[in-house]
Amino acid sequence: MKNLIEKIMQHKMKVLGLLIVVLGLSFFSGNGDDATLEVSVQKVQKKDLSSKVVADGVLTPETEVKLSANNTTYITEIAVKEGDFVKKGDFLMSLDDRQQKAATEASRASLEAAKVQLEQRKAQQERQAKLYAQGLISDQEMESTNSSYASALSAFNGAQSRLIQDEDALAKLRLIAPQDGTITFIDGEVGDLAQGGMFNPSVLLKLSDLSKMEVYVNVNENDIADISLNDSALIQVDAYQNRKFKGLVKEVAYAATTSSGGSSQQVTNFQVKVQMLEVVEGMRPGMSATVDIVTEERIGVIAIPIQALTTPRSPKKSENKSGFSAEVSVNGDSQWSNRNQYGDKKSKSTVVFILKNDNTVEERVVEAGIVGDRDYEIISGLDEGETIVTGSFIAISRELFDGAVVKVKENSRPNRKRG
Repeated sequence: MKNLIEKIMQHKMKVLGLLIVVLGLSFFSGNGDDATLEVSVQKVQKKDLSSKVVADGVLTPETEVKLSANNTTYITEIAVKEGDFVKKGDFLMSLDDRQQKAATEASRASLEAAKVQLEQRKAQQERQAKLYAQGLISDQEMESTNSSYASALSAFNGAQSRLIQDEDALAKLRLIAPQDGTITFIDGEVGDLAQGGMFNPSVLLKLSDLSKMEVYVNVNENDIADISLNDSALIQVDAYQNRKFKGLVKEVAYAATTSSGGSSQQVTNFQVKVQMLEVVEGMRPGMSATVDIVTEERIGVIAIPIQALTTPRSPKKSENKSGFSAEVSVNGDSQWSNRNQYGDKKSKSTVVFILKNDNTVEERVVEAGIVGDRDYEIISGLDEGETIVTGSFIAISRELFDGAVVKVKENSRPNRKRG
């Protein structure tokens, strides 16, 4: 009985061991669908590439005049409304001028008095000069007469200057358009108090030339070195979704601005002014815009998708003697094959995987140039017409290695030229 139990236990152990071996082989052989890696390939082609810096900003008129009051006073009349187009010299707004008129009249009266006094001193000087020539008055009397005339002349000039100042201040209480343009801003109503003065006066009106617009954008410090004056740009205004307008970089700030952006980490930006070469009717200051500044262009260069470029990796050793296989789908195909072992290590930082005629992949070191919207420029390492692996991301970034044997699904093979 004891021998029978021992034989049954030995048989169970053999069955269990066989089951473990089978499961292990199944796991390493990768026959399950879950182990399948689908990737895609494409032929290397030449393209036109452009490197861009993208930034957001708002539309601003190239020329915008802000009109304010010289003194704090009340608004008495507004002759325009926002959106009106005015010509140079047109009347726009008037401010309370009663006090300034009184001051101007007082200055005018002072000037008249000073003028009378000057005329009297002038006549006296002429009489005294004749008597002095005849030797009838002393030197001291003549000097006193000349001094009185000089004092009267100075008083007259001072009164005249004060009148000019008061007349100028009175004229500025009547706001006149200094140029042609559109009224884009009005602050206040009739009867409101307008804050004036030399420091921080309130802006009452803005007069803008909407035929010439520009966009101010903030460019990150990592990109500012790539931007130069006269770089071309494409401007997309949010209000005109289906159009892009041409632009030109006109100014690049040398001083940076920093902001927290709602976090403790500061962001350093540089302001760039982009002139719009195309302006359409209806564009208004403050509209949001996105600007693509073209920093470099390449015509007819070898280009590959961004996802095809990766970093080199050491070849993995085979997991078992029977071979650990991976499926590579080329636009959908798959094949299982052994991984070949290569000991060479790449010394540079960017590689691509080339699909060879024997269904193996070659890890090829390449030199990348500018980056476009979806593609990298390849300066060296690839020839036009070669086939590269472009997906999946897992296969390119982790699974593929130099010498791996792959199978390509037929419906994803690059089209072959017919002879």
